[in-house]
Amino acid sequence: MDTEPPVEHWLIHAAAILRRVTTAETRFSASMRMSRVTMLAAADELDTATSEAMGWMVGHPCPDPELDGHVALMLSTCAAVAATAQRALIHPSGNIEAAFGRLSDLLAAFDFHSQTLGAW
Repeated sequence: MDTEPPVEHWLIHAAAILRRVTTAETRFSASMRMSRVTMLAAADELDTATSEAMGWMVGHPCPDPELDGHVALMLSTCAAVAATAQRALIHPSGNIEAAFGRLSDLLAAFDFHSQTLGAW
């Protein structure tokens, strides 16, 4: 018999998936001070981790709408970080220096949602 509240049960299962995303985001943030190749690899890792987490969320919806909203916003922010970096690094007219401001704003939004989830 499962005696855990549904949200706590969901959080236990979601922890590994979400940890992979937050770890990828940490690596991406650190890569911004390194080479373009390192930054692109970190953006690709973040994109993959985020896509997998979004797929997991579809099959395992969060029972708390407010928590679900924070997770969804965190994941969509990560997807935007990865896409912005990839476009700026790969596209012939891309300018990663110009994208740093946008990336900084997105990473600040990620930090907010991540801290909110950590306090849950």
